[in-house]
Amino acid sequence: MHNTAPRRRNPGGRIGFLVFLFSALLLSMFILSGCTAPVRVEWSTETEMNTAGFNLYRGESADGPFDVKVNEQLIAPAVDPLTGGKYEYVDKTARPGITYYYRLEEVERNGGTNSFGPISVRAGGLEWWHVLVLAGLAGVAVALWLIGGRKEARKRSQGNASGGSELTP
Repeated sequence: MHNTAPRRRNPGGRIGFLVFLFSALLLSMFILSGCTAPVRVEWSTETEMNTAGFNLYRGESADGPFDVKVNEQLIAPAVDPLTGGKYEYVDKTARPGITYYYRLEEVERNGGTNSFGPISVRAGGLEWWHVLVLAGLAGVAVALWLIGGRKEARKRSQGNASGGSELTP
């Protein structure tokens, strides 16, 4: 006996999932290709009697040059110059996997400057090989998805051969 039950198709099912998976993978690769690895630089002062503020400079060598000014505006000094302050500044332009050297510059009210450092920091975050791991995991997910689809199709064809009526999801 032939199966005369209407077949229902779900175009957003497996194909929709596959499109979503590859879109997510491509988007993550695009984002990672230009990703940054924020570096938090912290310092503290005991007193700031003549301090107008601070600048933070970055270089890729301990010997300089420290040619990248990290902050756009002068970092404000402590409210109470007698007690100093605790500071942190996040360098949002650092690239992952690179060792940076930071030099702190104190700008005095009379225009003079004092330099401190450098300190070294290796920027963390995602690197190129993380993209490979993500791509590998996506490949495994797709393979498992395809294997599951083949098993499901085999079950359906066996059910149809025995005369059962089954709707296709």
